[in-house]
Amino acid sequence: MLEVHQQALRDPLPETMKPVQMTPEELSEFHDRALSHLLQAVDERGIIYASEDPRFNWPFGRDTYDIAYLIHEAGRYNAHGELRQKTKRAVFKFWEHQLPNGDFPHEIKPFNKRDARKRFYYKDGDNLVNDDSLDATPLALIVTPLFIDTEEELEQFIPKANRALDWMIQNMETYGGFLSYKYNHKNGGLRNQGWMDSKDSIKWKSNRFPHDPISLVEIQAYAWKALRVWSDILEERDPKRSRELRERAGNLKNRFNETFVFNDDKGIYLAHGVDGNGNQIRSISINPGLTLWANHKGETIAGPEVVPLIVKRIMSEEFFDETAGVRTFSKYQRTFDPNGYQSGDNVFWPIVEYMTADGMIKLGFEKEGEKLARSVRIPIKYFGSFIESCKKDGESFSLYSNGGSENGCRNQTWTTAGFYWESSRALARLREHGV
Repeated sequence: MLEVHQQALRDPLPETMKPVQMTPEELSEFHDRALSHLLQAVDERGIIYASEDPRFNWPFGRDTYDIAYLIHEAGRYNAHGELRQKTKRAVFKFWEHQLPNGDFPHEIKPFNKRDARKRFYYKDGDNLVNDDSLDATPLALIVTPLFIDTEEELEQFIPKANRALDWMIQNMETYGGFLSYKYNHKNGGLRNQGWMDSKDSIKWKSNRFPHDPISLVEIQAYAWKALRVWSDILEERDPKRSRELRERAGNLKNRFNETFVFNDDKGIYLAHGVDGNGNQIRSISINPGLTLWANHKGETIAGPEVVPLIVKRIMSEEFFDETAGVRTFSKYQRTFDPNGYQSGDNVFWPIVEYMTADGMIKLGFEKEGEKLARSVRIPIKYFGSFIESCKKDGESFSLYSNGGSENGCRNQTWTTAGFYWESSRALARLREHGV
């Protein structure tokens, strides 16, 4: 398992330091620390640990593929053979946990008697497995091809990919065209199955839960991109399957733009999700930024006229704070969760900010994307670690609390990977200019 730096977890947080941008020297120092952490977090055996924190020191599907993507993108600016090979091994190995129906699990946790009593875990060898994730499967389909280097590797993966695609297609047919989930009432597992998986992250303004099945905005974008990626891969190998996937992607895009787009007093934006009755869940969240990340050949699931409006709104004062990043929810959004876990007007999650920034840059909004990515350096410098998330009150930061006695993680691997991507890109540019 990933070695836990217990002293770092116990260190008091700074109380008086003001948020200040990193110097180039500090950027280089944190970059080296990020690389060191990643080389440890990406295990030789093919495991990417979600955090050095013992509460999450095991692999998660969503985390594995987000982390792998950011490491791959960092390699465009700062190739590191050892890190890539270890990451590739982890990307491939997680497919060993693919379920018989083609879906991917949420987490693979070492067996312990306490958690074994929870009904949402089941035993698989020496592990406990939780399946409460909807985005792990499309993310695996999107990211894995980035690490396939030979025709032989591709041929080995095509049957597995087809099972994953079939699971996605069956789910969408079951739930009226969108990739969707139902609440796990029976087993007491995660109520929500997107990256905002806390119980209270998806509610009406009346504080009631929407009727399921729930179709989240970013997950439709992931599904669309997965269909497009594999349509391209199979174009010559299986033309019929390729056409089917492309047609399904087109139908999903058309239905998405008919269903998720809305106009409020601040302009056009995308709904956080759609409930089981077809009603828009109009929480004003960062999640439409993830539709920018899920771009393919310069296109996104959102119509071309909508994309600039998403960028503009995310970078407006409603969301963006140049000393912290992008809020998880609009500063004008009513806080659903009284403890502020993942909701509230001053909560920041670096992983979503990095993914959104990457999407902006790839779609041609380079200035906005770089500005967003740079802003995340400030809380990382403030805490001296690659934090999972934080809150900002005035000029002071704090780690989020889920309402209990424990705060968020001080070193989360996907934040580390995001910083490593952004700093690799920035340092390459500095080198180009002789700095």
